[in-house]
Amino acid sequence: MSSNAVSWGSSALATLVFACSTAAFAADGASSRAVSASEVMAARQSAKATAHALQPAAAKRQAVATTGGTAKPSEIFANPYRAYPPSCLADGLSPLFRNFPQSTGDPTPQQQSLTLPGDPGECLGGGNNAECTHTESVTVTVWRVACSNNQTAVLVEIDRSTANEGNFTLYPTFPLVEITQNNGTLSPVRMVDDPNTFFATTSVNTALYSSDIYVLENYFNDQAQQIDYTKGFVLTLDRTINFTFPDYDRTKYGAGMGPLEITGYLSTNWYNPLQFGEGMLTQIYDGDASKSERFFTAAWYTFDSFGLPFWLFAQGTIHIGDRAANNVQVVYPTTGTFAGNGTTTNTNWGTADFSFPDCNTMVFTYRGPNPPSDFPSGSGTRTWSRLANINSLVCN
Repeated sequence: MSSNAVSWGSSALATLVFACSTAAFAADGASSRAVSASEVMAARQSAKATAHALQPAAAKRQAVATTGGTAKPSEIFANPYRAYPPSCLADGLSPLFRNFPQSTGDPTPQQQSLTLPGDPGECLGGGNNAECTHTESVTVTVWRVACSNNQTAVLVEIDRSTANEGNFTLYPTFPLVEITQNNGTLSPVRMVDDPNTFFATTSVNTALYSSDIYVLENYFNDQAQQIDYTKGFVLTLDRTINFTFPDYDRTKYGAGMGPLEITGYLSTNWYNPLQFGEGMLTQIYDGDASKSERFFTAAWYTFDSFGLPFWLFAQGTIHIGDRAANNVQVVYPTTGTFAGNGTTTNTNWGTADFSFPDCNTMVFTYRGPNPPSDFPSGSGTRTWSRLANINSLVCN
């Protein structure tokens, strides 16, 4: 197998090596040849060193180059190497644990068994010999979830058996994870159980005390091979089992064809490009976590029949995972004072429905009082555009 060495650009950093000519890997199913336990462990150790070179501790404390110049580590900016849109997996991975596929009718997740070794650290003097020689069969499930803008994220779940779950004495260890795409192999792959991060990763040989779910990421490193998860790839674990995925086709995923899940990434200003001066501000707030609640609010700054500015305010309760806010009550305030401390009275105006086909589009239907009226009146449906993204909440 040939290989290409790519330096990160600093003599203090190790060289990233990724393999080309991937004849050692089969297209799907098990590996094309038997791989010995010693080969797997040697590959694991090599991958661990490579991962440290890709993400040394010093890199987290240095300024990083962005399109706008140089940002200090304390500043918030979009990750240019992210593997999926920031708005994807905004609620974390917990709702998806042992809950696949994402929507009815989605492609069936791929699932295989894999035998993992115990902790090699216990093979040293004074270690637990039973753990040193321990092996354990786990179930590996891999599937795609639909994201906005025709993008996708790839999830991997590793499940211990019910009998072994939570056993801290005898346990398997995290496998070597590799991806082959466009005749090149990235080893190891960055894989984490906390989405939307820059540096987090799960190292090979990490103890697997409990079942867990992970998302495949890219390294925050302009010299690393970046994986496009919308394209076809082969995922390999411990050079023993392979999972083959074709190019992503969102028409095969229910969530990929419907409106977006309503999250904080849809908090922004919306407007009609053909009518200046009118717009709407939407905000999504956390509610009662025990009930998976959120609050959807919208402030519609519009005009009355005299052409004077008039505000309508909508607020309703939605739940995590909802893709529409329907029948939201709309009111308008009266008896207020400018920069004062008096109270206002909210008067019922009507109701409205809201949905978001994509990150840059809002569709809303309103039902107000019948005209004629001095106040805004009538009913209809409008499609408006996003004005801008909020810092650190880039929806794309």
